[in-house]
Amino acid sequence: MGRVTPLYTSRKVLYITYRTPLETLLETPETLPTSEPDTPQISYTVTEDLLPTLSMQPYSKKWVACLYGAGRFTTAGTVYWRMKRNGASVASSSKSVSANYYYTVCAHFHNVNVGDVLELALWSSVSDSNWDYKALQIQVTRLIPFNKPRLFYKCSFSLSSQPVLTLGNPSAAGTASFYPYHDDKVLPSITTDTTYTFLYAGSTYGLFRIGRGDYSLANNADVSTHSSYRPYYLRNLVPAQIIFRGLRDGGQL
Repeated sequence: MGRVTPLYTSRKVLYITYRTPLETLLETPETLPTSEPDTPQISYTVTEDLLPTLSMQPYSKKWVACLYGAGRFTTAGTVYWRMKRNGASVASSSKSVSANYYYTVCAHFHNVNVGDVLELALWSSVSDSNWDYKALQIQVTRLIPFNKPRLFYKCSFSLSSQPVLTLGNPSAAGTASFYPYHDDKVLPSITTDTTYTFLYAGSTYGLFRIGRGDYSLANNADVSTHSSYRPYYLRNLVPAQIIFRGLRDGGQL
């Protein structure tokens, strides 16, 4: 009598642990130059110990680096910024800042790798502005648990709001939504833990995309300003736990 192969794999639980953000608050703020500096003020090299830890090795995933730079304007002016990866420009823009306001540049580098050098250059239209804060956290996106199967049953996401920044006088301005995907088609975004009867991990987006740094602002930045808070930043909803069973034939619905 032949052995019957179960239709589904055993129940799998993938735990994702995010590193405590690297944060630095300067004892003495540094004045921003009035032209682009030759050497960016903020620089990080991506190392293995900065990556989230996963309880099982997935078939595929991508890393997003969330990098922050912040400071203060005494008189009203414009803060300019440029993101660089391995010495090459990624994106640049500017933002008006009111007098006696803080600014926070929130830069998102998509699909980073160990060894990448990520930089943020800052300069100003006025001579009495400064920077004194920097931070970095790396998050996971576009995860595919297995190559075969790709169709997952009772797929549950438990979400966490990241990063949690503590130095300076920080405040989270809000949290970006989480975007589940089925066969590379986006489903309605979610903000709470959710279970799906079936999800198919497509080759491009996998089971999900995080909001900032992938679904929006991939390899780009935005700037928040506030009269009291530095850093003033938006968090991402990211998966802290994914529970699923694989459908063994891997077929699409």
